[in-house]
Amino acid sequence: MTEKRVCTRCLLRDMIDADMGMIEKYKAALKAEDTVDDAEYERRLGICTSCEKLNEGTCMSCGCYVELRAAAKISKCPTKKW
Repeated sequence: MTEKRVCTRCLLRDMIDADMGMIEKYKAALKAEDTVDDAEYERRLGICTSCEKLNEGTCMSCGCYVELRAAAKISKCPTKKW
């Protein structure tokens, strides 16, 4: 039996039973020129995973899914961390 737990500092991709299909669908819909490169994406997510506002893959400051916000070039962290 898989233990279900709340992971307040996890990204959706790291959570048990997370539905990454929706996240991947929205990321795939972004034009290549509108997305950050892989290194920048991972840098942003690294900052998010250490943030006290991250809760189960969402930002408690703005309510976004951080994996979507981090992918878009025009996006900014609502608390100005990236």
